[in-house]
Amino acid sequence: KWKGWWKYILSDQLLVWMPGCFMGMALPALISIQFAQYSPLYDAGANLEWSQALITADGLRHAPGFAPVIAKGLWLVTLFVGLMVLMPSQMAIVDDFSRRWTDIVWSGVRRIRESAMGGHNVNRIYYGILFTYVAWSFFCAYAFSTKPRLMTLVIANLNNVALGLTAFQLLWVNRRMLPPELRPRWYSRLGLLFCGVFYFGLAVLVFMQTQLPGLREYFGV
Repeated sequence: KWKGWWKYILSDQLLVWMPGCFMGMALPALISIQFAQYSPLYDAGANLEWSQALITADGLRHAPGFAPVIAKGLWLVTLFVGLMVLMPSQMAIVDDFSRRWTDIVWSGVRRIRESAMGGHNVNRIYYGILFTYVAWSFFCAYAFSTKPRLMTLVIANLNNVALGLTAFQLLWVNRRMLPPELRPRWYSRLGLLFCGVFYFGLAVLVFMQTQLPGLREYFGV
């Protein structure tokens, strides 16, 4: 059963997830390279580095070879697709974050589960975490309102830290909690170790080369 389940996982990752990731990253980049140059905003790119998606949509609206109706339609469709990609994904991230940490706190801290929360008020934990997450998001948006690109760089690099930490956590969990027959082989462990070192190293390099100068300039240090 384990081997059969593992085949499904490999098929999903190699045949669906990985090609989908490459297409999802490559297609917007190719569209941007092709059409962004036609936007009047393109020449102001130094001041609009954080709004590449808007420049691409505007480039579709001004691209030669399209009838005005088609060009405007492509502009609206591009903006709408961007909104529909961003908004549901961000809503799902907020909910997923709150649910995961609620599960961790509720399952891992017996004192909170049995006494402090009365044994059945898990919703207090969920909405408390949700409120804190949303409040922190608004604070960051306000703090970086004049430097949205810097905020994007900081958040993106924190994902590198999370990926590195997740790799080491998976390595520890698989070695300690799985039955010996199901534990990953040496090359899988080596791959997880390399993944963790790679993303942590990447986070340090990005911070030193990109984020630290921007933070010093932002705070006037």
